[in-house]
Amino acid sequence: MKKRVKHIAVAQFGKMLAAVYFIAMLPVLAIVLLAILTGVEMPPVGVGVVILFAVAYIVSVYLAGMLSAWIYNIAAARLGGVEYTVNEIALPAK
Repeated sequence: MKKRVKHIAVAQFGKMLAAVYFIAMLPVLAIVLLAILTGVEMPPVGVGVVILFAVAYIVSVYLAGMLSAWIYNIAAARLGGVEYTVNEIALPAK
């Protein structure tokens, strides 16, 4: 069965993308903060700068996600959207 994505909720897509990138960024953030706090040789940056960079990164991903969804909606209105195929799966009997 073919289905077509005709519209993406712009703000919701931005939130989801920001959440996914935030979770993906957590290990890197933890390693950098641990290195700063343990005194490993690094460029002279403080913890506040690292946190500020992380917040700025998530905000920019949110905005880029919203822009991407908005552009997709414009293109989908003219071209019909992305098609994909799904299979119906029967629930197992209990």
